[in-house]
Amino acid sequence: MAEAGAIGAAVAAGAAGAFGYNRGNYMYDAEMRWERFASAREYANQQSEQYRGDIRNLAALTVKKSTLWAVTCTLCMALDVALYCAGRLGLHGPSPPAWIMGLWLTNNAASFAFMALGTILSLHAGFRANAASVHLLTRKVRVPVPTMRQLDQARTFASEFEQQSLGDIFRVPYLSNSGAPKTDDAVYDPVAEEDGSGKRGRRTSSAPPSRSHCSSWAQTEFKVDRAGTIPTSDLPENAQPEHFRLYTGCQKEFYQHEIYARICVSMGFIHFFQSLCFYGLGHINIELRAFWVAYACTFVLATLLALVLRFEIIPVTAEGSRRQYLPRCEYLGPLAVLPAAIGMSLDFRVQFDPTAIALCWVFVFVAYIMQLIYSLRILEVVLPDDKFPGLGERLGASWMPEGFNKVPSSFYHVLYFVGPPSKLQPGQHDIVREVKEGGKGAYEEVTGSASKQAGPDIDDYGTDDRHTHATTPAFAEADTVQPWKMVALINAVLPVCWVWLIFGTIVDVAIGEQALVTAPHWSRPPMTRLSLAPHELGIPLGFPWGAGAKPFIPEQMAWHEEKRHADEYSLHSVPEGRRLSEGADANLSKAGFLEAMTALLESIRPSRA
Repeated sequence: MAEAGAIGAAVAAGAAGAFGYNRGNYMYDAEMRWERFASAREYANQQSEQYRGDIRNLAALTVKKSTLWAVTCTLCMALDVALYCAGRLGLHGPSPPAWIMGLWLTNNAASFAFMALGTILSLHAGFRANAASVHLLTRKVRVPVPTMRQLDQARTFASEFEQQSLGDIFRVPYLSNSGAPKTDDAVYDPVAEEDGSGKRGRRTSSAPPSRSHCSSWAQTEFKVDRAGTIPTSDLPENAQPEHFRLYTGCQKEFYQHEIYARICVSMGFIHFFQSLCFYGLGHINIELRAFWVAYACTFVLATLLALVLRFEIIPVTAEGSRRQYLPRCEYLGPLAVLPAAIGMSLDFRVQFDPTAIALCWVFVFVAYIMQLIYSLRILEVVLPDDKFPGLGERLGASWMPEGFNKVPSSFYHVLYFVGPPSKLQPGQHDIVREVKEGGKGAYEEVTGSASKQAGPDIDDYGTDDRHTHATTPAFAEADTVQPWKMVALINAVLPVCWVWLIFGTIVDVAIGEQALVTAPHWSRPPMTRLSLAPHELGIPLGFPWGAGAKPFIPEQMAWHEEKRHADEYSLHSVPEGRRLSEGADANLSKAGFLEAMTALLESIRPSRA
């Protein structure tokens, strides 16, 4: 009896010791469970703030570039308009020949068109990027704040120890399963044996077998706290984070606008510089009458144009790249200034010479043909490429994700385009994804099954058709509004314009430059501008008689000299008494002019004392 009592006392003491030991473990694990839950959410919240910053930075790059390009295009458009208006040739002197105006005004019009299109594209890209950023930041890329339900589940009461299994309450230390899961690094190694499908590799050889005998509170912790809020995905562990995938989907809808806005800026400046070259030839030769200066100024601008072309256009010559049909022909643009300069010198030479005029036309056609080939080369380089061989990701350079191929590779180095990374770099982790999906690490070893279903707080945002992104951009449904086609269309119009101007120049050589348009002279107004009544009735200066009723005085001539009646063809057929009519002043003769000059000289000769 005494022995039984001793054995019972020993068992009771052992049970009490085991109870106290396991209860102490339970209380410690409960505290650690809360600390781990709070720490994981805190890290996830901090990383979510980093992800939100990523979205802001990606959108800000597009917005800032687009803003600068829109302002630049607007300023250049103002310069183009100035050349059309206040700075046009013929304003302060005779009208320039039509062939130099064709070279100048066509390039000026192309510059204005590219700058206007660049403004539209850049504004769309900037607003679209900003809208995508706001959309993602307010709907998808949110801080994963735990719900009150999750907080309640992570909070453990001391009395819950009584609800555990008896095996865990009275477990004998060192003699039975410790009840603690093994969370070594081998369990977290997702790519120890990578298979060809890109999915998670098999469990490593160092991973322990399934531990279905873990303590009941450990199993509860892993099942509840790490169940996740969304279904698990089959993406590899180093896959692109969700916010990058979402922004990439949005970026596909405006990346062409952003890139071709930059190309429009280049094209606008290139044609503006070339128009300045031809404008300088006309202005300096016609109005300033400076022979050598015309060459010097235009050569400086032509050199600038060549340098800009060299900086902007660098064709990709790697194997597999697109074939170049007109290599290096972009330099015909600045070289076309030379035959145009020679043509202007011959066209405005001091003495008339038929041979010089024939040579002038030869140089004119050479300049136009060079412009034609140059415009075809520009059209070739602005067309998009299907792939970019040899252009990998490099820090500080442009980076185009896979599938972004509707852009020209010759401008790749000046696009300044940065897309989201395609995967996590070594040493980077996506704890936000782990918290959302759950089931990472030792989850399978503790619970005995992988996490395939979401927890009770599943986020069904992505399953709602109203919030999902279309698989193809909306503008892809309309072929005419794709940015690369808009830019290519303007470039395609230019060769047509040069062919048209070459044809027109041939016609001018055959029938004369002014055979189709009246001469730019004040006595030849447009044929529709007839001085019908009441335009020549009454004098705006206050004279009481009608126009033409009396001989014109200078005050009236300043207002009415450019008028003509419907039955008049020239100023020689006006009624008698008009200033420039026949017999208006019969005393005007060579002798009278000599007498007037002699009297003038006598009047200004200093008198002798």
